[in-house]
Amino acid sequence: MCRRFGTWPVAMLAPSKNKAILEGPVCNGSQVIGWHTNEKSKRLRRFHVDMSGFAFNSTILWDPKRWKRPFPHPTRQLDTVKEGFQETTFIEQVVADESDMESVPPACSRILNWHLHLDALDVPYPQGWVMQKNLEAVITVR
Repeated sequence: MCRRFGTWPVAMLAPSKNKAILEGPVCNGSQVIGWHTNEKSKRLRRFHVDMSGFAFNSTILWDPKRWKRPFPHPTRQLDTVKEGFQETTFIEQVVADESDMESVPPACSRILNWHLHLDALDVPYPQGWVMQKNLEAVITVR
């Protein structure tokens, strides 16, 4: 369990590329010292971590003095954040750098989850499971 901010490697299967991509921390023991990334378009990000690859103590959000957060203002996710930069933009607001992070499990030794990029239209659902148009509902409020 992490005390402040924990991160772990996430493996991603990109069906169009037929290969697995590893994204997440490079560790020395439980200390995060760098990042794995294979996607050239994302190399400009500060923290190379997928949304499913980190967790944090939620008191970081409402007790910035206790955690010595880099910014005392409220944490928010702006609508103007570019696609692919949502995670790093959020993390930049809650930690100063990798010294505020720890690996889970220690030494980044295991992949804890896989992120599969699948379009709903490409998934072979059984017949009748896919709706061609949205359902409409009428609810009477009394």
